[in-house]
This record gives sequence, C-alpha cells and structure tokens, in this order.
Amino acid sequence: MSEQTLTINNLPAPTWNWLRMNDANVRVPAEKLTYIAGEEVPAGITKAVLDAAELSDVASGFGPQAASVFDEIGEVVSYTTTGNIEEPIRLDYDFSEGANCVNAVELHAPEGSSMLVIQNFHSEKNGFGFAGVSTKYDIAKNAKITLVQVQTLGDDMTFCNDIGGRCDEEGAFQLIQLVLGGKETYIGSNTALAGKRSDLQVNMAYIVADNHVLDMNYIADHTGKKTHCDIQAAGVLRNEAKKVFRGTIDFKRGCAGATGSEVEDVLLMDDGVINQTIPLILCSEEDVEGTHGATIGKLNEDLLFYLESRGLALRDIYEMMARARVDAVCNLIPDEATRDFVNNYLGKEEDEEA
Repeated sequence: MSEQTLTINNLPAPTWNWLRMNDANVRVPAEKLTYIAGEEVPAGITKAVLDAAELSDVASGFGPQAASVFDEIGEVVSYTTTGNIEEPIRLDYDFSEGANCVNAVELHAPEGSSMLVIQNFHSEKNGFGFAGVSTKYDIAKNAKITLVQVQTLGDDMTFCNDIGGRCDEEGAFQLIQLVLGGKETYIGSNTALAGKRSDLQVNMAYIVADNHVLDMNYIADHTGKKTHCDIQAAGVLRNEAKKVFRGTIDFKRGCAGATGSEVEDVLLMDDGVINQTIPLILCSEEDVEGTHGATIGKLNEDLLFYLESRGLALRDIYEMMARARVDAVCNLIPDEATRDFVNNYLGKEEDEEA
C-alpha cells in the first residue's frame, strides 16, 4: 500500500476556496508503528493501557479524517489524576530513528483536581519520517489540565499533533506550545467549553525557517454559559517558510455571557516567506463578546533606526525580536527543567548559526 493524502484542519465555516485556507492536505504513510513514549509519572497519577478502540471520540482539531491519521494505533495510554498534583507527567517522544509511527494519550482530571503534562517531541537535527500524536482530555467540574508541548524535530520530519477535549463547569484547559523544528508540522486543537464558566487559554510560539511548513487550526467551541477563551500565537517566519493560522471562536446558541479573544503576532524576516492568517468568530448567540486581530509584518522602521543608533546590527535586532516571542511563551511553562531545555536548544541553534 502507498501513502494516502488526508484532509485535516478543516475551518468550521469555509471561506473562499481560492484562498486555500479551508483545510490542509497531509501525506500519511499507509503502514505505521505504535510508538511507546518514555514517561515519568508522579505519585498521585494512575495509568491505564487501553485498546485502540477505546480512544475517546471527542472532536479534535484535525476534523473528520483524524482517525485515519492514527489508524495504526495499537494502544492508548490513559493518565488520571487523583488530586491536585503539581509534579508533572513527563512524556518523551524521541523520533530520531526515522520510523513512521503514531501514539495516543488520554488525560483525565476528575472534579476538583489538577494535573500538569509535558510532552517533548524531538529528534536529531537530520531526523526524518512521519510521526503523529493524538492527545484527548476530559476535565470535570472545577478541575484543570495544563498541557505543555515542546517540538524540536529534525529538518525532514512530518509531524501531526492532534488535540481534542471537553471542559465541564468551571473546568480549565491551558495549552502552552513551542514549535521550533520540523519540516512539516500540522497542529489541530478543539476545546468544547461545555460547562458554565469553563475556560480555555492557548499560548503558542513558533520559529519556521527554510522551506518548512506550519499549519494550525485552533477551535474554541462555546456551548456553556459565561465560558471564556483566549488564544494567543506569536512567531517568526524566515527564508521561504510557509505558515497557516486558523483560529475559530464559535459562540453556539445557549452560551449567553461567553467571551473570547484571539490574537496572532507574526514577524516576517525575509521576502520569500508565505503567511496566511484567518481569525474567525462565529456567533449564533446574542449575549456574547468576541475580539480578534493580527499583527503581521516586518519591524517598524522607527524602532530599527532607534536600535541601530544604539549600536545594534540589523541581524542582531531581528534575532533579538524573534527570540523575545519565544521567550514570552517559554516563561509561561510551569517547569524549570523544560524552560532550561528550550533555552539550551535555542542557545545551541544560535551557536551553530554564528
């Protein structure tokens, strides 16, 4: 069997076809292996290994064809917190071997509990192949899950990162993402804000260079009353990189009092980059408040003049501003070891370029 091309990251309300932003096409190998991630599981977290058929069917960011991306999964690893556990679950995904592989994880936070999960996706600089990870979550009343994802994959890797879950009353989901490597990266995230006063917070930063591709689809599905979401993305495009950002705040009928905002800040460092951004607000409920916006372009000429007059070279100014976008998100990670990993990685990259 040969590879198949699947359509993922579907925009909930399609725009003009000629813009080519309604979805993404990803090449998925026909044969894949089930990848077993390295793990550190703290006390207070229970683990279970489930059959692939037991994977949650909650909607995810990839959309209807998500199941086909992960059709070779042999097992699903489920983690459930038994209280407010501050020590993180560490899941290490080393894709250096180049095999085509997939993995699935489920996270459960019962009423009044909390958990921190750190997923580290990495490989050697010359890493290659296909990898896919599905992460599903269920957040009960007054519970919280913080999910941190750090991606430092090789220059010839295709990575599919699909996320989906549900928040009950006053439940909260915080997603912190850093995309710092990989040839083709596809991210889909769909959060069902079903319970009253449930909350979604997304903070992500990226650096995309060479001819690499980053394709994103974030959906906040508001059905509960007085729900809230805040989606913030910031990144840098270099060389001939391409990036698509889809951000949808969907106010469904019955979500009275809901609020939402989404903002993207994109720094274009070269003329050959391709940037596409579509912040979208859908509304079928009157008593809601939503805002969206994007800042896209090169650095302000007045700022450049000021910094150059202080003795900074143009290249150094752009590198400083690029690093600032990543640092702002990195500093939100509630784990010192992960912050140190990111800083060491970026320091190494800077040394190689120097």
